[in-house]
Amino acid sequence: MQTQTQPQTVRSRHPAKESTVTHRPAAPARTPLTRRRVLTTSAAAAGALALSGTAARAVPTSFEAETRTGRRAPGAVTDPSVVVRWNQAAMDAILGRYHAAGNRFGPATVNARALAIVHNAIYDAWACYDRHAVGTRFGGSLRRPRAERTLDNKNEAISYAAHLALLDLYPEYKVAIDSMLRSLGGDPELTEPRPYSPAWIGLRTARAVLEYRHADGANQLGTPAYTDTTGYQPRNSPQTAGALDPATITDPAHWTPLIVNGRTQKYLTPQFAVMQPFALSRPDQFTVPAPPAYPSVRMTAAIEELLDISADLTDEHKAIAEFWLNDDVTPPGAQQMWGRYVSARDGHGVDEDARLFFGLNMAECDAAIGSWAVKRSYDFARPSTLVPYDRRGQQIRAWGGPGQGTVTMDGVNWQAYVAVPPFPATVSGHSTFSGAAAEFLRRFTGSDSFGDSYRFKAGASTVEPGLTPRTDVVLHWPTFSEAAHQAGISRVYGGMHWSFDNEPGIEMGHRIGKVVHRQAERYFTGSHR
Repeated sequence: MQTQTQPQTVRSRHPAKESTVTHRPAAPARTPLTRRRVLTTSAAAAGALALSGTAARAVPTSFEAETRTGRRAPGAVTDPSVVVRWNQAAMDAILGRYHAAGNRFGPATVNARALAIVHNAIYDAWACYDRHAVGTRFGGSLRRPRAERTLDNKNEAISYAAHLALLDLYPEYKVAIDSMLRSLGGDPELTEPRPYSPAWIGLRTARAVLEYRHADGANQLGTPAYTDTTGYQPRNSPQTAGALDPATITDPAHWTPLIVNGRTQKYLTPQFAVMQPFALSRPDQFTVPAPPAYPSVRMTAAIEELLDISADLTDEHKAIAEFWLNDDVTPPGAQQMWGRYVSARDGHGVDEDARLFFGLNMAECDAAIGSWAVKRSYDFARPSTLVPYDRRGQQIRAWGGPGQGTVTMDGVNWQAYVAVPPFPATVSGHSTFSGAAAEFLRRFTGSDSFGDSYRFKAGASTVEPGLTPRTDVVLHWPTFSEAAHQAGISRVYGGMHWSFDNEPGIEMGHRIGKVVHRQAERYFTGSHR
């Protein structure tokens, strides 16, 4: 395995119409970076997969800390750990799969689980070379003696573990995944390494994690993979997006699949509502208040709130809605960038990153399970169908479509600013993912301080290309909590969620992040039994 220099550790209810944007002076001009770009030191130490036919990039020749503005964070390390490299490789595989299928969005639940599996395998392999930490499958029984706890051994064990996990999850990218391992000095054809060697440790721990996860209720091995095992059936017949037929809506308060470009939505992974969690005592350990009854005074107020937002959409609101749409990183991909930013900011090496990305992704996976349990319980309608149903035959003022601004229309023609995903509204997955990540990172780093930012360039909108925003909008997140808040409110600005989906979701996410951190710390300190 290639030797990596060990860097030194550096110590280191929102009103719906209000903006969460802070304008700041422009950063010095630099080579443009995409939101998810992580640069690495050389092709031999590549941290991302070169996936043919996908949006994955070629391997660059230098490293800059992951930031959405392209600016390096203070105290950034000069080389990412092998954990960060495999994290980006996992993201490239995730993106490659759903882009190849022609889908704009990846299934957030499946993505969260995949990242959790990869980083669980990484963590369990790394823990064998730590003095105190214990793994999730073997505890401390595979702990290696002090003389073997070298950086090279850790990197090798981690790489074999991540390689096997990714092959299990994304076998169609075997060539690229094998190439990744070779670039780090490993042998993809090695299946029976010397017992207790780093390669053996990596393969042994990863196989145990995979065996456990194959039976966790997600139905990864189903035909096709991740097929629903709960027998869910929507109460309402599908509706063509933008052409709602109120007469065919059976129960307007419940989720209605949309027909988009001739394709009928199907509830993504309802079985995650009963999947085995990491730290939660059960999938529905936490919940949120029930949505308002329909019809009711509270529901009328919620509808009017969204109509007001739609009529008064600003460039800031649109930038926030589109940035957090995450169609180029997919939730929980945004939270991986939070982790990579922290890693670079705080000068992490492999020891810190193995723990950080393990806990972060266990939080994201439990957030997926917890939020899907709530969605399955309430099965509540999206604004995309309930608003048009409620305001049919009435004249309303709202966003009229790309480039149209605010217009007067029949309420049946109301539409969300961004595309609407295929599952019920309450609770917001974005809010839950973001709250869980914010809470875990706050507790892991010992501070809520974040510091990342992104410049949304004039005309960069994918909904209104060339028109929106009229001038650059800078999104800045001084704290993890503020990043989570903005991610949540983006779904209300975009018209795909209600306010009562958002704030309770963020709060539930924080509660999940807290219990995940507590559980992860037991593994980190060796106190888990």
